[in-house]
Amino acid sequence: MQKFKPIPLFVFILAFIFINNCQGPNKEHQNEIESFRKKRINYLQSRKGYLNLVGLYWVFEGNYILGSNKDSGIILPKKFPNEFGRMDISEDSIKFEFINPVLVDSSQFLLSFNYAKSQLGHHFSWGPFQWFVIKRGQNYALRVKNFQNPLIRKIDEIPSFDPDISWRIKGIFKPYANQKMRTISNIWGHAVTQPTAGTVTFKYNDKKFELESNIESNKLAVIFKDGTTGDQTYSGGRQLYLTDPDEKGNVILDFNKSFNFPCAFNDFTTCPVPPENNHLPFSIFAGEKYYFKK
Repeated sequence: MQKFKPIPLFVFILAFIFINNCQGPNKEHQNEIESFRKKRINYLQSRKGYLNLVGLYWVFEGNYILGSNKDSGIILPKKFPNEFGRMDISEDSIKFEFINPVLVDSSQFLLSFNYAKSQLGHHFSWGPFQWFVIKRGQNYALRVKNFQNPLIRKIDEIPSFDPDISWRIKGIFKPYANQKMRTISNIWGHAVTQPTAGTVTFKYNDKKFELESNIESNKLAVIFKDGTTGDQTYSGGRQLYLTDPDEKGNVILDFNKSFNFPCAFNDFTTCPVPPENNHLPFSIFAGEKYYFKK
């Protein structure tokens, strides 16, 4: 009777490694993506997030009556009084006058407040509401938040592709000689500027692709569209933060961390539109999917 030779130990070890690697996604990477998605929800639900937005009113030089009355120049949410105040905009300044005192800059209650257009950091509060003026390109708008907006708790999960480490791709960041401003469009058709520091190139299916960066919150990022845009993912495109470049310019594009613009969740937003050269000719089955507004 023929005797079988014992299988060497290293063969078992190699088989174990092979089976272990074929059991599914990389666990460490999967945990990283799950943590990223939890932080995304926490941010969206925070006071700095976009789920509390309840009003966006483009304003120009002139006078506006503020209130919930349908005949008001700016019709505020229904919880506001019919007549709440007045907003006057000149070439250089903005002035608010209120029927009852409101909290200005979280520090003092005032009936009126006047400030220069170059100082848009001021904000006003009344009950759960907060409002302030923003500038997008050459355009100004009054933005209103409600920190008790039901949407804040309604969105506690964003549909997303399953984590897939194959979409964690190495790239090379190529800085411009000098940081510059690029002009793109927002969803309202306004020309807006964004700071950009260079381009990032990467390979997919042995082909090289290039995206122009933007800088947001001191982070290097890219905004883009791909083959899933308007189908499985938000029609306006998505955004992705890159890792900090090393001394050779190496970065990581982990498309599993691609996230929707705020306008995917809330209509009172002013999202950018990815420029034509940031439209990728293939589908990225990673990151956040389309959110169907309820």
